[in-house]
Amino acid sequence: MKKAITFLGAILFALTILTSCGGGSIESDAKKVAELQCKALKLMQKATSGDMSVIEESTKLSSEAVALSKELEDKYTSDSDKKKFAEALLKEMGNCN
Repeated sequence: MKKAITFLGAILFALTILTSCGGGSIESDAKKVAELQCKALKLMQKATSGDMSVIEESTKLSSEAVALSKELEDKYTSDSDKKKFAEALLKEMGNCN
């Protein structure tokens, strides 16, 4: 019984590692960028409403989004992957509330 539990634990661990390392799907990467951009946009909207204290945080989030986008440009080199990423990003930005 103990061997079976150890074996199942090892399989679960391996699946977790493979999923987290190899996963990095285009959709999840696009979602990360969109979340940063949406947060920055919301903060800028607050700033235009008179709350100037959020400008620094908004700028920081925008910079993070740009850095992540550049990193992902290196990750997705084929034209088809770039197109899929752009489409996924547009879709996620459409969910920005």
